[in-house]
Amino acid sequence: MNMEDLNTNFANTPPVDKETETRIKNNTNGKKTDLNSILRKIGFGFLFLFLGALIVGIVLYLPANSRLQTAEAELDRLRPIEAAYEDLLVEYELKSIQRIVYKVLANASQMHIALMNDDGGRIAQYLQYIEDDLANLSIPNFPDVPASLQQQFKKVAEKRVTDKSGAIAALQVFQNDLLLLIDNLE
Repeated sequence: MNMEDLNTNFANTPPVDKETETRIKNNTNGKKTDLNSILRKIGFGFLFLFLGALIVGIVLYLPANSRLQTAEAELDRLRPIEAAYEDLLVEYELKSIQRIVYKVLANASQMHIALMNDDGGRIAQYLQYIEDDLANLSIPNFPDVPASLQQQFKKVAEKRVTDKSGAIAALQVFQNDLLLLIDNLE
């Protein structure tokens, strides 16, 4: 086919009316419009998904963040109180140990008087008091001291019946060790 035949065929083609021409354009544009419409829907879908996730995140994050900040503020307020409490516990433990040692010392002094007066009832009473207090005595800084004091006091208890002067001397050594312990506890 040559060029003339094409022109002749083209010339023989009936002219396209406006309605057909519009239909052909709409058909071509319709494909583009459908693609644009689908892309627009996908874009809006992602936009709304993002906005929904953002709203849910904010709704969940803000109260949690507020509670976290409140908890951190409470912790900051309680830290000095906890430190003071721990200091007081250490001081209380020391005072409890000192109270027992002073009580043992006072009972040993009363037992000394009872030994000098040869009062068997009072001697037995103070002997029991001292033994009970020594059994309850626990000193973390000096773990071997309570056992040592118990051994010394057993010597006093053994000598109280047979050798009063030996018991008084052993009791004096026991009291001196108690005084030394009091000095070391402070």
